[in-house]
Amino acid sequence: MVANKVQVEYWASPAGLKWLEHEHALDAAMAGMLDMMLDTANIVSTDRIIDIGCGTGASTLEASRRVPDGIGLGVDISEPLLARAASRAKEEGIQNASFLLADAQTHDFSRRPFDLLVSRLGMSFFSDTVAALGNLSQALNDNGRMVFVCWASVAENPWFSVPARAAEQRLGSLPKGDPAAPGPTAFQDCDRVADLMFQAGLSNIEARPVEFMLTPPDGVAGAARAASKVGPAARIMKAHKGTEDDELAIERAVRAAFGNFDEGGVVRVPAVVNLFACSR
Repeated sequence: MVANKVQVEYWASPAGLKWLEHEHALDAAMAGMLDMMLDTANIVSTDRIIDIGCGTGASTLEASRRVPDGIGLGVDISEPLLARAASRAKEEGIQNASFLLADAQTHDFSRRPFDLLVSRLGMSFFSDTVAALGNLSQALNDNGRMVFVCWASVAENPWFSVPARAAEQRLGSLPKGDPAAPGPTAFQDCDRVADLMFQAGLSNIEARPVEFMLTPPDGVAGAARAASKVGPAARIMKAHKGTEDDELAIERAVRAAFGNFDEGGVVRVPAVVNLFACSR
């Protein structure tokens, strides 16, 4: 049963498939975030790990590398992204990683108990978060735990706010929506999400912001290209039916602003994510 049809459609659309086009830049930018999350999880070599919203597989592959005597299972709702993830595992010779096309809110994971659930930015898209968390808790064994990260607010993340401002100045803004609606920043309020975790029956709940640096490759130009193609600027472009000229103008504006984050040719963009942890 698919409860998140909107997400299925989005991640098969040109906007969602931008993650394939910009996979290298996005994975490189978020490498510090991924390492921080997995380090926090205190992984042991025999862990069975399930990775929710794995996209093109970077998080599943890194988790699988850390469990040479365990396994990693990446779950996503996007068939094109999962196909790329499976291809990467084969290319890199990672034999203890596998991938599953499923809606994690409703899929029955109970026959495959895991020691650990992780997610890099994949938990804030569910239509019913409490139902999803409750279902995912059934994927864990009795001592199982969850560790996942989600974006804090747009205002705290220049990676989002700079392209959004550039797109708004070029094309106009979008109507104000519900900040808690499914999407990249739906988990920006730690207290609200901790309460949802409690409602889902989870325990030992921790929720806190973490500051780190995004490290996109290819200098300021590469950073501006990736940030303006995925995220708020892309949504504004789509809503206003922006042209190629608009896209180029937005990217130029982002490049100019991102010059402030250039440290001798290396771009370091300050960022904040919220880190959540709990046990079953």
